[in-house]
Amino acid sequence: MGMEVVGLAPTGEQGRLFVNNVYWWRPLAEFLQSEFPDLTAGCADWDTNAGAGLDGGAAILLGEAVGRAVASGRVAAYEAQRAERLSALPRPECDLCEGRGYRTDKLGVFYGLDKPRDPVTGKGGCNKCEGTGTVEPLEREYGFDTQNVADFGAFLRASGGFRIE
Repeated sequence: MGMEVVGLAPTGEQGRLFVNNVYWWRPLAEFLQSEFPDLTAGCADWDTNAGAGLDGGAAILLGEAVGRAVASGRVAAYEAQRAERLSALPRPECDLCEGRGYRTDKLGVFYGLDKPRDPVTGKGGCNKCEGTGTVEPLEREYGFDTQNVADFGAFLRASGGFRIE
């Protein structure tokens, strides 16, 4: 699933469509709302593709603010702080094997995942955590980078307003 952000009156190709999958859209929308609350308030719903958006003037103002934030290094600093925070998150226990590193449920037994992973062959062990008993924190699956923010800023400035579909 993804978010297609459609320009309402694009002034060029860059303002026609902006697309992110949900793993990239969510952090982008969170950044915009936290860093520019007054400029994003006019969009009733950043979290769904139900058609909310901003009119042309509001989109341009937000796009200009985003452009300034990218140019000043503010977005890069946010990206670095986010990466540092995410890297410090502990790995939660695997819910499939309950932290054992191997599965004891019927499906796990059927597929031979009910014994610790063999370090030589790599066989056995839990298929979700690869035998470690822990998994990556879900929040690390969500991407954020300065280029994506810059691209959205350029889209905003050329969109003539937008709706999130």
